[in-house]
Amino acid sequence: FEYEYDFGYMFSTREGQLARDLAEGLNDTKNIRYYFSVALEHSEKYLRGIYRKVLETPEHKIKKSRGALFTYLVKKYEHFDTDD
Repeated sequence: FEYEYDFGYMFSTREGQLARDLAEGLNDTKNIRYYFSVALEHSEKYLRGIYRKVLETPEHKIKKSRGALFTYLVKKYEHFDTDD
C-alpha cells in the first residue's frame, strides 16, 4: 500500500514547513512531496545551505530549473550532510 502524505499534518511539522519553504522559494510547489521526503532524510542546515547556493546561482547558468539544480546538488553533496 502506498502512503499518501496528509498535507494538513505534513505542514504542521518542522520538516513540512521546511519542505514548503523550499518548494515555494524554488517555484516548484508541484513537487512538494519530494521536498518533504528530503526534509525527512537530511538536516535543515544542509538543505538550507544548498537552497542558498541555488538562489545565488545566476539564471543564465541554470540549465533546467532551480528545482532541478537543487535536486542535483542534494544528491551530489549528500555525503557532506553530517548534522543528523
